[in-house]
Amino acid sequence: MPQTRAALTRRRVLLAAAAELARHGYAGTSLARIASQAGVTLGALTFHFRTKPELTRGVYEDGAASTRTALDRALGRSQLPLQNVIDITHEVARLLRAEITVRAASRLSREAALGEAALTGCAWDQIWLGDIKRLAKKAQARGDLGESCSAELLCCLVVCLLAGFDSPSARPPGSDCEGLGVLPQLWCLMLCSVAAPGSHLLLPEGSPG
Repeated sequence: MPQTRAALTRRRVLLAAAAELARHGYAGTSLARIASQAGVTLGALTFHFRTKPELTRGVYEDGAASTRTALDRALGRSQLPLQNVIDITHEVARLLRAEITVRAASRLSREAALGEAALTGCAWDQIWLGDIKRLAKKAQARGDLGESCSAELLCCLVVCLLAGFDSPSARPPGSDCEGLGVLPQLWCLMLCSVAAPGSHLLLPEGSPG
C-alpha cells in the first residue's frame, strides 16, 4: 500500500508539472506552484524529484514515451506509407489535445529548455517527423504521390497541419479549426493533389471535435 500511494503521488506531481510546463514554459514554472497544484508539500515533491530539471526530464520522457507508443500503433494499421502518414498526423494531433505530458514535451522542445542532450537526445517533434520523412520517401518511391507532390512537400504539409494543434496561439481568434474533426476534412481537400490517381486511402472516423 505505501508503494502504491507513493506511485500515485509521483504521478500526480508529474501531471501537475506537465500542466504548468505546458502553460507557462520552463522559465515560468516553479516547484512551489507545482506542489500546490498537485496537493502535496514541497518536501514530498522533492522526495520524488530532487530538482526542477529532474522533474522536467520526467515530464518530457513521459510525453516522448506516449508519443512513440502512439506512433507504433499508427504504423501497425496499414502497409501503405501514405496511409501511415495520414494516421500519424491524426495520432499526433490527438496526443496534443488529450495528453498533457505530450503538450509539455512539445513546448519544452520548442524552448530547448534543457538542451537536446538533456531531453533524451531528441527534440519531441523529431520523434514523429523522422517517421514522416521516411514514409514520405517510401511513398514517393512507390509512385503513391501525385505529380505535384514530393516527399519534401508532404513533410512540410504535415508539419504545417500539426502546427495549429501544437501552438494554439497560431490559430486566429474564433477559429473553427480547433477540433480534431477538421483533420479528415483537410486531408480530403489535399489528397487530390497529394495522392496519385487511384489511391485508396482511409481517413480516421469518429475523431472527437
